Amino acid sequence: MCKYIFNLLISIFLWMMCKDIPRDNLLDPKNPNSSQSSTVLLEAFVNTNNPYSYNQWALQALDSIKVIYGNKILIAEYHRDTDQYPDPYSKEIFRPLYEKYVENSHLKLKGVPDIFINGTTKRVQGAASVSGVTTRLNLILSELVILNNRFTLEPAEININSTELTASCKIACLGNQSVENLLLRMILIQKVNSQELKRVVSDLEKSITISRLEAGEITLINFNPIRISQRPDKVIFSLTSSDELTVYQNIKVDL
Repeated sequence: MCKYIFNLLISIFLWMMCKDIPRDNLLDPKNPNSSQSSTVLLEAFVNTNNPYSYNQWALQALDSIKVIYGNKILIAEYHRDTDQYPDPYSKEIFRPLYEKYVENSHLKLKGVPDIFINGTTKRVQGAASVSGVTTRLNLILSELVILNNRFTLEPAEININSTELTASCKIACLGNQSVENLLLRMILIQKVNSQELKRVVSDLEKSITISRLEAGEITLINFNPIRISQRPDKVIFSLTSSDELTVYQNIKVDL
């Protein structure tokens, strides 16, 4: 009996010691000072059926900026029709997002190429040269990629067959403050060719709004099954404000 009580006391003591271990891992959601590095999302609205070089210059600049920043940035290329030039890769589901971005920007003018960075945080519109767009992007990204982030994303499961894709993603709210009104988007990316159509968005899916994440909370978001006609090459999970105007954190999965 005494031996049993002694073992019980030891177990309680060890449990209390473990409970009081300082949480100094900056990726630990329960650590009030935890943070994650930021992955910046560039959403480029382009029309590659336009015979002029503006869009090609922008896409080449994105190639250059990708070499500079690597996995610190993600690129999604939305194709949109213009009055004179319909684009074969445009889809109606992209139009509301573009119009929302433009309407909530300082300069409410539409046009291609048009690159939005972390939602409407920053914008680079038009192209006079490859080097010009690269320089403009570099000035913005050099400041954004070094920022600490209060969220971390982790793909939980992705299943894909010839007709359907299902996916889920975990979100951790880091630090010591709760957050409200979030949205998780899933962007499907197709590599059409290795020249200029490397990151074509083939579909854009939104989960339900996440009403609240408590400090240190980890939640699992499950997307409804998506019908696909062609297998995507990548999936981007993008955590945004509920109005989609601010992009908080992103992660890419190669399929």
